[in-house]
Amino acid sequence: MKLSNYQIDEIYPFHGTFGMPSKCGLKIKQLEHKTIVITTELYQENPGTSITSVTTSLATQICEEYKIPYDKLIYLECAPGMNSKLNFYDEVYYRVDFDLVNHELQNPKWTKITDDEKDIYL
Repeated sequence: MKLSNYQIDEIYPFHGTFGMPSKCGLKIKQLEHKTIVITTELYQENPGTSITSVTTSLATQICEEYKIPYDKLIYLECAPGMNSKLNFYDEVYYRVDFDLVNHELQNPKWTKITDDEKDIYL
């Protein structure tokens, strides 16, 4: 059995658009000075809102529940591969950076992560 190097590795229920019950994959890894949070789209297993539709709200919910300081957060979103021959269905990761305004996360900015960069975070 392979052990996960994440402190949290679970299906995470969250409040989607208009409070719609939703869920995503969630992994949390604590580093010395930062906390890596990875949310994963679940597609058919998610009855509600896509993670990319509520990025700021979802990041806030996770930080509040797991007591992660906003200034220590490294937030990644994963769209898993769909086992298709079409490359736009390949697995892709994005780092999402937020502005911290009045102690709130705002203005998410997505940056696609290359395979080499992915090894740094995962």
